[in-house]
Amino acid sequence: MPYNSRLATKLDMAEEVAARYDIDALAGLLAGARALAADAEISVAVLGRFKAGKSSFLNHFLGRSFLPVGVVPVTSVVTKIRYGVHEEARVHHQDGRDPEVPLDGISRYISEKTNPENTREVVLITVELPELRRFRGLQFVDTPGLDSALSHNTQAALSWLPHAGLALVAVSVDPPLSQRDIDLLKSLYRYTPKVAVLLTKVDLLSEPELEEVIEYVHAQLSRNFPGTPQVFPYSTKPGFEHLREALEAELAGGTLERFAEERESILMRKIDTLLGELSDFLALSLKSAEVLQSERQALNEQLLGEKEALDDVKSVIRLLAQNASAGARADIGQRLEAHQGEVESALFAAFESEFPKWTRSLGTMRRSFEDWLASALRDELTALSDRHRDSLLEPLRQVRQQTFRVLQQFRDRLSDRAMRGFGVPLRTTETEIDVVEPSAPSVRIGRVFDRNWEVLSPILPAFAIEAVVRRHFERSIPYLVEQNLSRLGAQWEESINGALWGVEKEARRRLDELMATVERLVGSGSKKRTPQLRADLERIEAARESVVAAAAG
Repeated sequence: MPYNSRLATKLDMAEEVAARYDIDALAGLLAGARALAADAEISVAVLGRFKAGKSSFLNHFLGRSFLPVGVVPVTSVVTKIRYGVHEEARVHHQDGRDPEVPLDGISRYISEKTNPENTREVVLITVELPELRRFRGLQFVDTPGLDSALSHNTQAALSWLPHAGLALVAVSVDPPLSQRDIDLLKSLYRYTPKVAVLLTKVDLLSEPELEEVIEYVHAQLSRNFPGTPQVFPYSTKPGFEHLREALEAELAGGTLERFAEERESILMRKIDTLLGELSDFLALSLKSAEVLQSERQALNEQLLGEKEALDDVKSVIRLLAQNASAGARADIGQRLEAHQGEVESALFAAFESEFPKWTRSLGTMRRSFEDWLASALRDELTALSDRHRDSLLEPLRQVRQQTFRVLQQFRDRLSDRAMRGFGVPLRTTETEIDVVEPSAPSVRIGRVFDRNWEVLSPILPAFAIEAVVRRHFERSIPYLVEQNLSRLGAQWEESINGALWGVEKEARRRLDELMATVERLVGSGSKKRTPQLRADLERIEAARESVVAAAAG
């Protein structure tokens, strides 16, 4: 379906003008608008935190279980699913190869387990299914989970935001809605007016509890958004088929019935956001070009005087990271060590039932104990990490939020200086900085006995040494728990500190990029550029007025 030629002209013009003035910051917005404009389908992007049930939802909703699911972060590659005359799955690689693979084989490329950190260099998986004829015109997009231990997955998901057409933000009922979910919804509204909440795993709640959760979610959404996003409760369990039918009716009977209007509405939102930011950049450059050389120098110094505060802002952000980093080890150690007795008790209880199975020989006892303890201790420490993940990561989240506020305040001051000095604002909005969370703990259990003991295994009957070995194992458990709790704490510390300094590094990069862009725009102003700037700005403003009027009508 060809898209509206008037919108095509506006998009072409925006791309041309952004390229003329080297405004690279708009590349993501341009790419998202271009993708939608060139596509005859609307993307239904399913986004949200890891373990929110995105892949399970799509498997259930589409009626085919081909996307990998699990209790740990699984999805590492974006997957697009659409109607096709014949069943087909293709793996699109960075080098341009796109081999066809069996549908039941795509998990080798999607799964984090079989394609860790996307070592296979897959850009995208595309799947076509004949049974999706009722959804012809829509393409469903499964994205990696946000906020997992795997930063590359978070980046892959966030990079898809500008391409979203209709966005479903998957939110588990436990917890029902977080600030991160609110932030994601706000980000999505920059790219599309069609945003909804998919409330997953509602089978975990009773009917009164579900009503209470839905009421809470609606209240939080109405507090943050003028037009409250729709909320779709969902469960993949038997007995909740009516929820699936309701969502399908909205997508197939709603979006597809109004396909042309919905698609144009989404494209207009993307273009309006693009034109608005482009207009502010050019207005500043035009004002700089219009004033006298002597005035321009003074005004530029006034505007770029904020550059002098740049080091101070960076120092504040650096101190935020340093203070959090300095207190991380003690805080983590205190939280984890408080559970040492609890972990030991659980292991001793399990040891009592397991040990009698190992008494055939010293070698059997040694190997069985080491294998059992490695597995049991890993499970206990992983569960401990999961239970206390939020509290352990709270200092990191605080630094991220504080840094976000510092960056936005800097942008606001820069906009204020632009208004005071040139009479034009520079409205740029800070985007959130991603949090990289730790991976599951790696528990390593060394040899319990030295080799001299094992030499005795063939000549010492097991019953003669069983009691001695048992006591030795029991004495080993507290030591190995303490050792691995310490190792777990070090892993958390390393991961959190890496994330803290990653936030600081990204903040510095954004500050430098912003100031370089502003310097380039106001410093390159000259009378020769004035006619072109004025003409471009008028074209942009006229285009934006046209888009806003069309959206309102």
